[in-house]
This record gives sequence, C-alpha cells and structure tokens, in this order.
Amino acid sequence: MALLHSSATKPIILSNPVELLISFLILIIIILSQVSVVEGDCKQYNINDTFVIGVPGKASFKSFVKRDSSNANEKSRFSGFCIDVFEAALKELDCYGPFTYEEFNGTYDDLVKSVSNKTYSAAVGDITILPERWALDVAFTAPFTDSGLTLVVPVNPSPKARIFVEPFTWKMWLGTAFVLVYTMFTVWFIERRSNDEFSGLGNALWFTFSSLFLAHRERIKSNYARIVVVVWLFLALVLTQSYTANLTSMLTVSRLRPKQWSPETVGCNENTFMLDYVRHDLNITNVIPIKDEVEYLTRFKNGSISAAFLQNPYAKAFVNKNCRNFTLIPTRHSFGGFGFVFQKNHSQLASNVSKAILELSQRGELKRLEKSSFTLNECSQSQTTTKDVYSLEHSETTTDDVDSLDLRSFEGIFLFSVATSSVCFLLFLLKNYMYPSPQSVAKVNENDEIVPTKGTRWQT
Repeated sequence: MALLHSSATKPIILSNPVELLISFLILIIIILSQVSVVEGDCKQYNINDTFVIGVPGKASFKSFVKRDSSNANEKSRFSGFCIDVFEAALKELDCYGPFTYEEFNGTYDDLVKSVSNKTYSAAVGDITILPERWALDVAFTAPFTDSGLTLVVPVNPSPKARIFVEPFTWKMWLGTAFVLVYTMFTVWFIERRSNDEFSGLGNALWFTFSSLFLAHRERIKSNYARIVVVVWLFLALVLTQSYTANLTSMLTVSRLRPKQWSPETVGCNENTFMLDYVRHDLNITNVIPIKDEVEYLTRFKNGSISAAFLQNPYAKAFVNKNCRNFTLIPTRHSFGGFGFVFQKNHSQLASNVSKAILELSQRGELKRLEKSSFTLNECSQSQTTTKDVYSLEHSETTTDDVDSLDLRSFEGIFLFSVATSSVCFLLFLLKNYMYPSPQSVAKVNENDEIVPTKGTRWQT
C-alpha cells in the first residue's frame, strides 16, 4: 500500500488499486517532465528546454574558435575547429534541439566554473582537460585533440658555407683521398711502359679523379689495370651517390634548424593555464604573456621573444601558417587534450558525445575537419627536431640531425678496392719483373690496334 500524508498527522490509506495506479502514473509524468533530453541520447528534444553553451571569447588562435557575427543585435554565431567537432558530434547523435552559444570573456578556469555553478549548460572550445578542472563537479567528454607542450622556434635563414664538406666526416675524406691516390699510383705503374697516355703521374691522377664525374677517354691496355679501374669505378659510383643523398638531406634539414633561444625571452598564452605552468613547473620565471597569434608573429619579428611555449594543437596551427620561418621542438610534458564541458547532471550527454567523438575519429572525420580548419600548405608536415628542449638552451642546432657518413660505413668497399689494387700490383710485378717472359715488339695498325708478330705474347 502507498501512504500519503494529509493535512493532519494521521496517514490516509489508499485501498483502491485504481487510485494507486493513477498516483503512480502522475508521479512518473512529473519526473519525466523535469528531465531534459540532454540526459538522454538527443533523439527527442524538449522544445521548452534551451541549452546555453559558453564559448571562449579570448581564444588565442581563431582557427579553433571565433565569433563570426560583428553585430551585437544578431544571434551570436561561432565557428572554428572546436565548434565544427561539437556540432558534428551532435549531428552524430541526431540532436537538433535549440541551443545558444554565448561568448565568455573570462579565463578558461572561470568558464569551467560557470558550467559547474549552472550559469551555462555546457562549454565548447579549446578547453584543456586538467585534474583541477575535473574536480569542479563537471563532466568532460573524451579529448578530441592531443595536448602536449611544444616549443616553437624560428629557423635559420640559410645553411653554413662549409655544409658542402659535412656529408662526409674528416676520416671519410682522408680515406677517400688515400684510395684515390693508391688507385692512381697502381694504374700509372702498370700502364706507364706500354701506354703513352699514362707516361706521367699527372695524367694518371687526372684519369682517376675525373672518373668520379666523367667517362674517361684514355685507353687501358693492361688487364690488371682494367680490373683495378673497374673496382674503382664501382667505388666512385657508391661515393658520389651517397654524397649527393646526404648533402640533399642536410640542405633540407638545415632550412629547419632552430635558432638559438634563451629562457629569458620566452612567450606564452596569457589567458590559459600555460602561463602558470611554465613559471612554476618549468621554473622559467621571465615569461612574456602574449594575447594571440598576431602578437606572436610581431614579437618574433622584433626579437622580443626567441621562442614560445604552446600546446601541440596551437603549435601545429601556428607552424602550418608559417612553416618557412618556424619549426617545432617537442618536449616530454603532456596534458589531457581539448574536451567539451557539461554540467554534472548532464553526464549522460557528455558520455554520448564522447562516444560520438570516438566514432568520428575512427571514420577519419576529425582529420577532415582538421584539414579544413587549419592552413595546410606545401611545407613539410613533419617540422620537428628530436632533441630535447633543454639540450638546445644557449646553443644552436647543427646538421648533426643528419649524421655525416663515417669511414666505418664504407670500410668494406674501401678494403676491397685496396686489396684488389694490391693483388693486381703484385701479380704485375711477379709477371714482368721477377719472372719475365720473352717478348718482341708488337706492330700497331692504322686503327691503333696492337698486332702481335711471331713470338709476341700479350702483356697483361
């Protein structure tokens, strides 16, 4: 039986089952009328329930969220990557009910607090998920971006003049010079008596060196010399191709080498938690607060900042627009990513939106929205260095990002070339000096071909 309290203190017993059923139905209707669709899956919306959404009005990077309407009398309309993701998630849930964006010009922490105290039903924008914000009795969605700490640094305008010797180490250059001289001497010694074109060391040196770049015109008569030259030409091909490839890499990477930066001239967003984080957690006290991306460019140009600490999404958006002048240096610090904020009693909607975000990510829809929101140009998508941020302090990055080719990488082919030249040299000595064979003078026809006479043996 159900017990209802009358004006008196004595309870009244409802013995009629019909009255009990009617009371139960009335109670269910009252409860359901108080529940908004935002606690469900958004497939049916209560037209009397308007959702007021707070949007950051002081976003540093307008590609994430910005106000389109310039007339204060018009309904505030916002656009940007965060707005696109939020509306795509609602569309995924078939949620088309009335909701209103309202600009909030305070800090991001105050915006989250406004959701917690029910000033706003939700908050949408570039809001980083942090433990202290999570503790404000609100419901966050799953993050739709990654969020780590990245250092943005200008790049050097041009490579150094000596970059053309850096593809090889000094040991590699010495090894190459030794093999070249040794090959030259071997070819000259073998050919000097039977070939007038190799009568001097200068001609032999020119022949060996020019074979790195040109097809030689000198005729090789001895088979021993031909073997030495074939091995040398193979070595020359490997050396020239390796040098060209490494020099190309160095010329490309040198364009992205970050300039020297100092902790005394570092910029950071003034309207985010990053300002306190850099000062207290990274112990960089002289941080220059910066309002937006336009001020970042201005301060970089006038030299008032040498670097800027930004979250990954901001840093990528900034470099995408200015990739010819800046590069990224990743750090080991990370955060929770950007997420949307809902009131605690709307946690079911937050859960549904999180599921929709994951589905959008799996289908590649988030990547498509990212490409449509940010400026992607012909510059490289990977504008980062692998050095830790603190190892670059007070120093300039060098082309060590691309290793110079060392002698150890080619010691096998060098030894093979030297061994081949040595064996051919020794065989030539044994055949022509220690155990000479009788020879007669050969005739030369009009085509400069050697025609052996009777008793003549070919010289090898």
